[in-house]
Amino acid sequence: MTKTKTIYTYLLILLLAAVSVAFPAHAEEQAQAAQAPDMAGLTTAAQAAEYLRSLAFGTFREEQEKQYDITMNGTADGVDARAMLFYACGGFTDWVAFGERVSGGLCDERLFDHFSYTGTIDGRDGNYRSENVSVTIIEGRFEDSDYFLADIYIQDISCFVTAFSSEEFMGDSTTVGSMFDTIPGAIIGMNGDYYSNNLYGPVVRNGQTYLNRVSGYWDIALLDGAGVLTTYPYGKLKKAALKEIDAYQTWVFGPALLDTNGRAKTQFRSKVLPHNPRTVLGYYEPGHYAFLLVDGRSQTCDGMTMEELSQFCEELNFTCAYNMDGGQSSVMVAQDGFVNNPFRNGRPVSDILAIREVPEE
Repeated sequence: MTKTKTIYTYLLILLLAAVSVAFPAHAEEQAQAAQAPDMAGLTTAAQAAEYLRSLAFGTFREEQEKQYDITMNGTADGVDARAMLFYACGGFTDWVAFGERVSGGLCDERLFDHFSYTGTIDGRDGNYRSENVSVTIIEGRFEDSDYFLADIYIQDISCFVTAFSSEEFMGDSTTVGSMFDTIPGAIIGMNGDYYSNNLYGPVVRNGQTYLNRVSGYWDIALLDGAGVLTTYPYGKLKKAALKEIDAYQTWVFGPALLDTNGRAKTQFRSKVLPHNPRTVLGYYEPGHYAFLLVDGRSQTCDGMTMEELSQFCEELNFTCAYNMDGGQSSVMVAQDGFVNNPFRNGRPVSDILAIREVPEE
């Protein structure tokens, strides 16, 4: 048996196991009764399993490609089998709208089941799901400190925004919460790099350039319009190169916490290496990000050293990670207020990062 067939056979076993749990005897009949005509009968868990079996054993016919391409990426494969099962279980009702959303978003199609296609779920505490945005708040403890991680998936780059204090470049410093409240549809937010305290540049926010000079002294983070986050070691990003990049957001604080292979670093371009509260922007792949806050300066939380923070980012499987302003600045907020337990309730800063719902036209 080829490696491909082995993989598909294993997936088939997993699908059939899921079917035995998710579908009582009458559920398949209900799914068939509710099928949409455009799905041409591809609505049940049994049909998904049959389709996956045809892929595994090479009996799938090329002329069926278009019919079975549920995710509309031009290829029928195991992800489409998952989508069929998702449909059969009530995960979505309009397969055309589903396919258009999945094929037209930042996230790879295999991540489709992180989103909600049957209505928005908003906990107001940062936990949120719609067809455009998914945020899950995860709390834990690492190296004697509490951490709060917002696991984020977005389908549109416009969902990842920044905001300035007092709603203007170089405005008077304000709280993270007050800036968060100025963003329509805001779901989760955290402090940024406090750009105004050290105006190194470049400063690009939401696609607009406010300062185009490029610091050669600090690591720089850049999020482009395709959703890719890249960190540049100090001195590596040049002004001429920046002009050729579709920069959507930039930050100059740092340091970068992982090397180009996603491994923890031991040497850092930073003046703040000891234990402290921390704020990190994490990156997995286009459309999949993380906001990470580490509490500190309390009897129960020491905070993390830069080296511990780097090691933690590797354990979280980030492929790229960038340290933002920390200490008393480290604040994460949602609609209901603080997500973490900031030292002395935080302090006024000059900018935030936030995730929002796709803005209305």
